[in-house]
Amino acid sequence: RQTETMRLPAAPLLVGALLLGTAAAFSTPSRLPLAAGRGGRASQCALRMNWSPEEKAKRAEAQAARNAKLEAERAARAAKLAERDQFMDQQRTTTPINMEKEGSQYVMPEGNYGAEAGGLFGWANNNPSSKSAIYDTEFINSAAGGAGTGEMMMEIRGQGKTEEGAEVKIKGKDGKDISIFYRTLGAPVEGQAPVLCVHGILDHSWSYREMMQLMQKDGVQSYAFDFPGCGYSSWPQPGFEYDWSEEGVKETLDRFIEAVGIQTPVTLMVQGFVYGQYAMVWGLENPDKVQRIIVLNTPLNPGTPLPFVLQQYSLPIVSSFVAQDAMRAERFLEGGCAYAIDSSDCDRYREPFLESMMPGLAIVDLMKKFDYEKTLEKGKKLASAGNVPVLVGWAKDDKYLKTEDAEAFCADTGAQFAPIAGQAGYLSTVDYAESTYGTVKTWCR
Repeated sequence: RQTETMRLPAAPLLVGALLLGTAAAFSTPSRLPLAAGRGGRASQCALRMNWSPEEKAKRAEAQAARNAKLEAERAARAAKLAERDQFMDQQRTTTPINMEKEGSQYVMPEGNYGAEAGGLFGWANNNPSSKSAIYDTEFINSAAGGAGTGEMMMEIRGQGKTEEGAEVKIKGKDGKDISIFYRTLGAPVEGQAPVLCVHGILDHSWSYREMMQLMQKDGVQSYAFDFPGCGYSSWPQPGFEYDWSEEGVKETLDRFIEAVGIQTPVTLMVQGFVYGQYAMVWGLENPDKVQRIIVLNTPLNPGTPLPFVLQQYSLPIVSSFVAQDAMRAERFLEGGCAYAIDSSDCDRYREPFLESMMPGLAIVDLMKKFDYEKTLEKGKKLASAGNVPVLVGWAKDDKYLKTEDAEAFCADTGAQFAPIAGQAGYLSTVDYAESTYGTVKTWCR
């Protein structure tokens, strides 16, 4: 029996030994079987795949495509969830508090979304530039990718600082330096006043670029700058570093001209609400600095309605929300235009509000100090005095300002009225720059 016991396990013992040896061989890296690599040296072929450069590139491309698809799906899901949550929040909180008007006047029966959207926030949703910004597939598929706020900021940051741009320092409210970004084109011409272009609220000097290029071709020197809190100028803290009042805006005009060394008197070109209105009043008050004024679609006649979009910046509670809306500028500007604004231009209007809350808070401060009706009355009274000639170049497809009001202003003050040919609206320098300049060019020379 002992002999049989010793003889029978021989085969199983041999198999077990082989298995143990194999396991040991593959459990310790030093015992891996070695094979000659492509360079002639031994390599641990069991742990490494020798991919060719072409194979690696294909694998990387496939991985990137999978990642992009996953990111797009996540973004689509997140957008749907965010839209649903925002819709529900607005339905609960749209009714204003502590306002003279009833909440039913702000909330539309159709809701805040859709083709007929209205109400406190819904006015901006059915809007070509907003849709192109949200659903911009070219941006989503770009190197930045993802279409998140951070990626959008990195993609568009500083692209409006084109070659005609420069910066100059002026003193702010507390004596600290404030950086003013401005554009200039054309060479000075003896005996010819340079044109100083002033933008309106929610706008900046970018809107004058095409006009300035046309003036340069015509031998006219021009300047356009961004007010503090706008475009690429400094974004001071409201209440501390800059005064967004009528006097503060007028001081900025004086200090900018002095800092850049612009030859005076100038031809002043203004457009838009608030800043354009203040600039017109400043020009009418300073005939020694301004020899003529060109007014492009700016509120002129007392009684002209102020768009509710701008009124919201001075409403309690509501102003805190609208100040944070990064796409509000492009929506407002395009809302008064005859055409949809190009998406690359919308990037320029959106950029400051994506970067900081200060531009939005600046508008709140500006509108709280703005006496709309008083400014209209002052401008009309000064224009009637006739100390500075005024030309009103008017685009008739303006969704905010009526042609009849502009004509009435000219009839009462003696200002010259010149309709802009073709289809153009509130921002005629963007809608139809060629026709706009053709209407006013004799006053620019």
